[in-house]
Amino acid sequence: MSILEKISVCATGFLLIAVLATELVGLAANLIFAPFFGMRVTTISFFGLEFTISDNKWTKTFHKLSPIIQYDVRFDSRKPVESFSDKKADMLQLVTVIAKFTAAGLICLLFRGVFAKGALNMLNLLIVSFAAGMVFHALFSLGIYLYTNLVLMKRLGGYINTLLKRLRQGESFASLDMKPVEELGYKNPTKTERLLYYQIYMGYLAAVGNYDGMRGPSHQAMNFLMDREYFVQDTGSYYWLIFFFSEIEPNISLTDMLLKRLGDVIKSDKDANAKRVLAYYFFNIRRDFISAQQMVDAGFKALDSNSGLATERELERQLLNDLNERLQLINQPVSPSLLSQS
Repeated sequence: MSILEKISVCATGFLLIAVLATELVGLAANLIFAPFFGMRVTTISFFGLEFTISDNKWTKTFHKLSPIIQYDVRFDSRKPVESFSDKKADMLQLVTVIAKFTAAGLICLLFRGVFAKGALNMLNLLIVSFAAGMVFHALFSLGIYLYTNLVLMKRLGGYINTLLKRLRQGESFASLDMKPVEELGYKNPTKTERLLYYQIYMGYLAAVGNYDGMRGPSHQAMNFLMDREYFVQDTGSYYWLIFFFSEIEPNISLTDMLLKRLGDVIKSDKDANAKRVLAYYFFNIRRDFISAQQMVDAGFKALDSNSGLATERELERQLLNDLNERLQLINQPVSPSLLSQS
């Protein structure tokens, strides 16, 4: 084999196959063990397909093709809030890391005969690269776990975790008394930390009616998201941005671009926040008041399912009521349009 062929084979085994296998192991571990820690996998995304659980049923949607396997694990909202704890979340993360190390160890054990060979053909080189990749990515997961618990929790990420805990305990968004990131005193918060904070901060600003305060963080979040592909964990940020560029600073090109990136994700999302976002989009951007009313009604119906935190449902009801009152003043609605045609 030439040097170029060897590099290509090593990259395939180490970066492609090992990454996919490691993420599959992590997904399997969370599907199996999350319920034991009061949590559950709510979203699975791979190769352009996304599966989301709602009302105990999995729905399939499509978005941009991606070789990355993603999944989102959250506290199980069907269980009492008292059962939630950060310790359980940490334990589940540790179990996932252990599962990845176990899988890497089994791979090394299974192919131990290949490692003993002096000369490596293309297949053996691929196997060695794959096994080395499994070990490396398991170590990388351990590094993330240690960084999260030893470093991140002392930064903005720790404050975000505190805010989430307060919401789970029943506090309203309006009671959080949040401030812009720049006023919090944390040194050099990462883009990921800022986006996570943004998702809660926008809820707080909406709850207290400070829509003007949304301008700075919304434009900042927009700049961050333009530099990368859509990730499942960014869905909440996308929803708030569509709301902002529909209600606060109406912008057809930006809202349509954000909706295009989401693909079928928001259309098939049965939760109240997705219906509310689409309602404001139809009302302000498309001036389609019939579709807006349909989305408002669907949002109210979703609230009755008791999915999500009580504080989240309280905020969604407030925003849906605000738009519903405006819709009642419309005397001559225009013809409905489908989101897929927008």
